[in-house]
Amino acid sequence: MFAWWSVRVGLACGLACYPLALQGQDKSLQQRIADDFIALAGGVHPGYRIAHAKGIVVTGTFAPSRGATSLSRAPHLVTASTPVIARYSNGSGLPDVADNSPNAVPRGLALRFQLPNGAYTDIVANSHNGFVVGTGEDFAAFLDAALATKPDSKHPSPIEAFLGTHPAAMKFVTDPARVPVSFATEVYYGNDAFIFVNAQNVKQPGRYRLVPVGGTRYLDSAAAAKVSANYLFDELTRRLAKQPVKVRVLVQLANPGDPTSDASVVWPDDRKLVELGVVTLTTVAPDNAEVSRKLQFNPIFLSDGIQLSDDPLPPLRSAVYALSVANRRSPSPAAPATAQQPNTAQQQNVDPTWLSFDTAAKTVRFQLIAGLTGLNGALNFNGFRDGQLTLVVPVGWQTEIDFRNHDGVLPHSAEVIAPQTPPPALPGDPAIPRAFTLKLAQGLPSEATDDMRFAAQPAGDYLIACGVPGHGAAGMWIRLRVSGTAKTPELLL
Repeated sequence: MFAWWSVRVGLACGLACYPLALQGQDKSLQQRIADDFIALAGGVHPGYRIAHAKGIVVTGTFAPSRGATSLSRAPHLVTASTPVIARYSNGSGLPDVADNSPNAVPRGLALRFQLPNGAYTDIVANSHNGFVVGTGEDFAAFLDAALATKPDSKHPSPIEAFLGTHPAAMKFVTDPARVPVSFATEVYYGNDAFIFVNAQNVKQPGRYRLVPVGGTRYLDSAAAAKVSANYLFDELTRRLAKQPVKVRVLVQLANPGDPTSDASVVWPDDRKLVELGVVTLTTVAPDNAEVSRKLQFNPIFLSDGIQLSDDPLPPLRSAVYALSVANRRSPSPAAPATAQQPNTAQQQNVDPTWLSFDTAAKTVRFQLIAGLTGLNGALNFNGFRDGQLTLVVPVGWQTEIDFRNHDGVLPHSAEVIAPQTPPPALPGDPAIPRAFTLKLAQGLPSEATDDMRFAAQPAGDYLIACGVPGHGAAGMWIRLRVSGTAKTPELLL
């Protein structure tokens, strides 16, 4: 019997529960994965994540350990105390999954370290040591196989055929689904590798591991069968009312030759563990459901002293998380936000006041509005997504793009980049000098403004994309055409 939540739900609902997941074979990899998650959960559950839907947000502080700076110069490792937001969760995309259900694993723990000047860095971990596969393509194939498997499928079924050729995935779904005494007595693994850089610029690859200070504890099968459907959430609330929960933040260092590009390969237990510090959680966040809805944890929200490795999954996960936000805010349970309104460019009107120009002075001004409508979960510019709007500017004209974040929940930014569809999950150098907003990766908060001022050159095609990790890749981009033939600026659908 499979112990992994998505496979179980997929086998239970089959293809009939969500035919939309099979449509659109030209979907991006991240859209394909996100829509498969939604299908496995039986459709959109508005207000909830597409995975790890059932969770609880708690707050506390982080204190670094002596010697942590030998591994990294990250700001929370050189500060005596850093505020932390944490979210414990069950793995399923079902908001009402029972805490003792095999479908609730792997459980998750996400940490956000709130750094000075509004910055932050995240850790995203789960309770299984080793991810199901090592690439995004294999993960999409895994989910596709789960969806394609019906109760009456002939042997080998699609999921059996996949597992038969992917031993790490077989282990992932057949490992025992242990039920912890508490969220606070479980260990959580950050299976993706990152590069940790200290003040001397010494770089070491490692993987996070979040270990309870009091050690791990699990229920036996008889006790697990008797607990209530929400026992982990009730227990954590009672526990925090009496005493803090303490979690050690460790990094398992790679030895030479240990693969950093495959999260499904578990490094041997004899690899060195370095303690970065201890998180002390004290309080259940008030208005928990709303706080959880607004929080967007992201494995590539990094700080100085922590870098991406050659692991391909964190950037992809970032884009899938952005799509999860879009669907969390989807008004309809009937279809994912990413699948709605395929011809949205024809349904959204262009406001002529967005664009103004002076032909004699050869200057143009464009109002770029992030999250203007609810399209794509508000991951849009001026109500358009995925390049459905094009700003045309004659080459050499002085260009001012006035940016405003109209999104009431998420931070956003903007940058002119070289044409790549979908845009990369991480922001890079702008394709045109000075063509980017402040706080490119962190994003500007709701109703914040900034402007880009640059000369539109050289001629060519560009994208204007949100620089917050994952947002551009999730569809938050329009086109910029610097034209050698256009006489005046214009907006094109």
